[in-house]
Amino acid sequence: MIKHKTGAFWPPSNLFNVSDNGDMMNSPDSAENEASPEKGEQTELEKLKSELELEKLESKKLMELADGYLDSARRIKAEFENYQKRTAREKEETTLYATGKVVSEMLPLLDDLERALSAQCSLEEFKEGISKIHQNMLALFEDYGLKEIPTETFDPTYHEAFSVGEGEDGKILEVYQKGYSLGTKVLRCSKVKVAKETGENNG
Repeated sequence: MIKHKTGAFWPPSNLFNVSDNGDMMNSPDSAENEASPEKGEQTELEKLKSELELEKLESKKLMELADGYLDSARRIKAEFENYQKRTAREKEETTLYATGKVVSEMLPLLDDLERALSAQCSLEEFKEGISKIHQNMLALFEDYGLKEIPTETFDPTYHEAFSVGEGEDGKILEVYQKGYSLGTKVLRCSKVKVAKETGENNG
């Protein structure tokens, strides 16, 4: 080291970062460069931690959303089951009410039958009494929309062929049992004998 005439030494000691005991010291830039990889790893770790926390929050939100959907599904299922039970109960009550109404209106006919059976009368008077009861019963059924199925021409929708006879094709020759309909619903088909043309009739 050379002493300048100004009194200063050359080169300056801080140029090489010489310590007081004469050892060389790393420059601040060199120390910072050495610390950079460690700092980068720490930054990457903090970033991963942040991403993990975000994923945890998202997972928690999804779980809460799934629990909400599950609760809604359970509630809807319970409401539907209650609806089914209520509907079945209402249907049963409606059927019972309708049946009770018909039966209550038929009770007077039952009373008439019992009186007819216990009456001391002639055969003609008995038949006349039963005929009136029959008329009253038909009138009651007609009030409820019951209709007797016509039996002129055979129709498989309304008639059931029990036997076949000679005659005009499709014509009903005999009724074994009457059929009835209620509105558009067939309650019972008429059991009939149906005519079918033979070769002899065609000739």
